[in-house]
Amino acid sequence: MFLYNKQRAAKLLNTVPIIHSIQSASKVRHFECPYDKLIVCSYKLPTPQFIDLIRPARFETDDDETFYHYRLVHELFSVQWMQMNPQAPATTIMLNPWKHQLSPEDVLALIDFIVGSHLDARVAHNDDKLDWLKLLSSKDLAKQLYVGYQKKPPRNYDNLDQTFMFGSKKGGQVIIYDKAKEQGYNAENWTRLEKSRKRRDKHIRPTVSQFLLNHRNDALKNVIIVDTDKFSGKDKIMRRIGKYGTFQEAYMSLTKEEKRKLRRHAAFQSPFVDVSDLFKQELDQWLSLSPRLHVMSKIYSVLQESWSGKEKLSNRAVAPLQTGLDTMSFVPSVASLEAFAYGNSKYQLRNDYFADVLN
Repeated sequence: MFLYNKQRAAKLLNTVPIIHSIQSASKVRHFECPYDKLIVCSYKLPTPQFIDLIRPARFETDDDETFYHYRLVHELFSVQWMQMNPQAPATTIMLNPWKHQLSPEDVLALIDFIVGSHLDARVAHNDDKLDWLKLLSSKDLAKQLYVGYQKKPPRNYDNLDQTFMFGSKKGGQVIIYDKAKEQGYNAENWTRLEKSRKRRDKHIRPTVSQFLLNHRNDALKNVIIVDTDKFSGKDKIMRRIGKYGTFQEAYMSLTKEEKRKLRRHAAFQSPFVDVSDLFKQELDQWLSLSPRLHVMSKIYSVLQESWSGKEKLSNRAVAPLQTGLDTMSFVPSVASLEAFAYGNSKYQLRNDYFADVLN
């Protein structure tokens, strides 16, 4: 297979306007983004321009750990292409929007840069995440976290009470861990909850545009932060939490009838926080970094409801969007969705960004 020298490839790629623009943008300590990792696949190979640009950094090596003939790792993304399995996607791209503080437009622009157009790219894997700052340690969160449909108790990694793993990596694994320690902020209380979503069936993978515009009602599904303060110290579940160290294992130790009764308790019915609502708030905040996509997400959600037949649009009042922009100028059209302009201004949306969801 062929790999690419990281330092040499970086020198070649960092001259590209979109990459230079992302790298030179100011960063913040706590970036609002609900996605820790995205894996995007395409049945198209990278563009000849992309391959020609990085060709000087290429070298051949023996590597039996990959299913692709070419692999490039850059600071902002990693990409593999020319699959060995003819049924697999021709190209896979891994991005970390949170880590590299990518806006939604940045994500689309990087995909366009690599494979020419994001319209044929689909999301095969995403890690949804929530952060708690100065509120709950990972150990405290484990005493309140319930993840549905688990057959085995969570694993306390190395018994350090810092990382707890629910489920298998092959499925929708949930992990809570000490993010402050991972980032080197030892004096800070920062806990992260992540849930992985892998789509092995290529027929259910959404396009990148559909994924970004979707309000993600499925995010953190079956994850509940139980309000254990609503239990009495004499309740059996509290004694079991003290014994096992996690709510999940304490719950799994109960009988079927006890579990059924517990799920009807106010601690379950009115949880400590609504993780789905928090995720949607962070998603909306992240989308607001790209105003046109943000407005389109509002329109797309209404269209989805009308297409599904679940919403009677004639009876719905829609409040004006508080964007500080002329909302009507964002109605999808070739004029309002301009092509990328690599210049002093950063870049604008291509006129085909939403062709796959509006046709």
